[in-house]
Amino acid sequence: MKTAESPTTTSECSLPDQRVSRQPSGTRNLDFRQIRDERSATWNAALDATVEVTKGGRPDLFLVSVDDDCPANCSLAEHPNGTHAGWCSCEVFQATTVCPHLCVLRQYAALNKLDLPERTSDS
Repeated sequence: MKTAESPTTTSECSLPDQRVSRQPSGTRNLDFRQIRDERSATWNAALDATVEVTKGGRPDLFLVSVDDDCPANCSLAEHPNGTHAGWCSCEVFQATTVCPHLCVLRQYAALNKLDLPERTSDS
């Protein structure tokens, strides 16, 4: 039985047309096309990883485990122009603003394995 605290896996249905106006402090704008081209090692590491993604309590929140490492808390939403706004609790993101966890989420979204909400404002 699901409770308010039970995580929802990405294989379960999510509501279409979800929107968020706020994300965690430290959220950065991300252009995954540029990341794929200029940070290919990080992008490819996400492609090659063994991954587990669990949906959080809001449409932009996810718990992402890459290669059985400690899971990272992530937030990812899409701007209307196709770029993204993301945040991750991992040290790599804190140091470089690009991490495999966020790349995994973008790759899953591109493969229709999860839905990302639309970012409605810069608040």
